[in-house]
Amino acid sequence: MFNKINPIIVINKIDLVTEEELLDIKKKLIYLEDIDVPIYYISQEKNIGLDALEDYLKDKINAFGGPSGVGKSSIINMFQNERFLKTGETSVRLKRGKHTTRDSNLMLMKNGGFIIDTPGFSSVEIPLIKDFDSLIQLFPEINKAKKNCKFTDCIHINEPQCGVKDLLITGEFSEYRYEFYKKVYNLLKNERWNKYD
Repeated sequence: MFNKINPIIVINKIDLVTEEELLDIKKKLIYLEDIDVPIYYISQEKNIGLDALEDYLKDKINAFGGPSGVGKSSIINMFQNERFLKTGETSVRLKRGKHTTRDSNLMLMKNGGFIIDTPGFSSVEIPLIKDFDSLIQLFPEINKAKKNCKFTDCIHINEPQCGVKDLLITGEFSEYRYEFYKKVYNLLKNERWNKYD
């Protein structure tokens, strides 16, 4: 959780992949279950999984974010009935979604709660994370395992007898998630934190 935001992952357009491809996606994302991030596999086009997603979003304030063309506006149109958002096609030339949402709007959901459609994006900026301790708080599995590290100032990358790397060996910590942690750590260390040393 960052800034008291509870994330969920929505994988749309599952009708466009084979069963084998969908199983591969689920396998790669299974680590999210360990950190209590809900995942919804849906198809707005085929009306698969929308009821469960709508039930989860009910009576909350929700914001949809993601790349252009993944179907955010189309999904939101099914959950609210006061305003219908413009939806777009996939660009034939670029083979990816076109920007259709230009601004963010708070809309009432028909079954209770609010939803915000946000403009699509092509890249994600890492938010302001002020120090190493703040970064570790975003990785509960690391935070839990660090008590087993030999060194109290372990950063869980090059140190011997690291409790986090032990979890990688046993498969209790996702390799994908660990690689993401290292990437974020190195980016913050080299581009942000060192500026204040």
